[in-house]
Amino acid sequence: GSIEQQIKRNQLQEAAHQLNLLAKTALHDPRIFLLGSRLAEAASNPDGMLQAARKAYQLAPQWPVAAIHLASVLASRGEAEEAMASAALAIQQATTSGSLGSQLLNKAAGVAHTLGRYQQALGWLRQSEELDPRDTSTRYKIGLTLLSSRAFSGAVDIFTALLVQRPGNPSILSARLQAFLGEKNLELAIQDGEALLVQDPTNAEYQFYLAIARGETPRTQPASIVLGLFNSGADRFDRHLVVQLRYKLPRDVAQMIKAWHPDGKGDVLDLGCGTGLLGACLGPIEGVLVGVDLSEQMIAQAAHHNVYDSFHRVNVLDALQATPGDVYHVITALDVLIYVGSLEDVIPNAHRILLPGGRFVFSCETGVDGAADYALQSTYRYTHQRGYVQRQLDAAGFKDIEMEDRVLRHEAGQPVQGFLVIARKEAQATLKAVTRKRTTKKVPVWPPKSPT
Repeated sequence: GSIEQQIKRNQLQEAAHQLNLLAKTALHDPRIFLLGSRLAEAASNPDGMLQAARKAYQLAPQWPVAAIHLASVLASRGEAEEAMASAALAIQQATTSGSLGSQLLNKAAGVAHTLGRYQQALGWLRQSEELDPRDTSTRYKIGLTLLSSRAFSGAVDIFTALLVQRPGNPSILSARLQAFLGEKNLELAIQDGEALLVQDPTNAEYQFYLAIARGETPRTQPASIVLGLFNSGADRFDRHLVVQLRYKLPRDVAQMIKAWHPDGKGDVLDLGCGTGLLGACLGPIEGVLVGVDLSEQMIAQAAHHNVYDSFHRVNVLDALQATPGDVYHVITALDVLIYVGSLEDVIPNAHRILLPGGRFVFSCETGVDGAADYALQSTYRYTHQRGYVQRQLDAAGFKDIEMEDRVLRHEAGQPVQGFLVIARKEAQATLKAVTRKRTTKKVPVWPPKSPT
């Protein structure tokens, strides 16, 4: 109890001390290692989290609680087959012992949902609903799972029924709005969006979905949507991108940076750094490497590479606007602008904060011929037209602009077409070389009061 409360209050050192004391007298108690796994999760230590979860299961292989916790940890790492097998085992064990309840079934459904196994998730959720028909939270999860699996009509039916019981509930109303968008029922989507904005007029997420329903293209994705997308899968992100999606941009761009700055003294701003794949490929450098990302969990993963000098948890647009001029040799934004539509603030600010001769390197998904300058897809990611990008770069004053067609990654086995842009800020011969005194302990370039 007290250790769990310490973990919830983020008193991790105190919790670790208490666990160590308990372990001396109860080393073979699986509950110690379950708590240790949760402590490792709170400390952003995914390997420790898995190690403790496995130890708890080894100590109590017939205990459904240990099996389902192990399944959840494996799912968070993207280890799908073992995670699903462990979840199924937990349900089997609980069924055999007569202890199967809705809580265990909901946890198993969460494992399946995390891994995109929506039909299995639905099966376990409906089994849970049979055990406790009055539990509206399970019904809501069924609706969300139908929404994720693009069964929009079924999701609408569930959310509509729930709204009869809980009129105006914003979470249910927002979910139904997204389901209406999915089935192209724009009139009803607009009604839900307007109802949500009456409750919360400044909510950027509601504004975003309502704009889509009205046939408008929002200038950018709200931070809350991007954050929700990446926080939930930070510890399996590297494996998913590199192995399943065959993502090679960080490796290729790191090689370019090494060629441009063979002495390693270039200062780099990595926008949307994610789990730090660029830094991992770049390795330690003499210059300053700064990572910017919205997701605290992503930053925690990136920190494990021990190559970034500082991190700032802020969105890309705010980072660019707040950074002073003439600071960096290289700015990167790899697989980032698919969440930013308009580039009219991005590109001029990148030009401003680059040192003379510095380079802005970024990727875009390719828009279909004849589409708008930037367009929102059904995935809620943006495509960009090359001509639009070229015009923005020219207007900002970039020179030596290169655009290379690339397969950015693979999704559902299909290549995602895009292009990589390298744009250089003109070197001004009249300016003296910019130098900064370096210390053995590198300090953040920007901003001094930002979270690190």
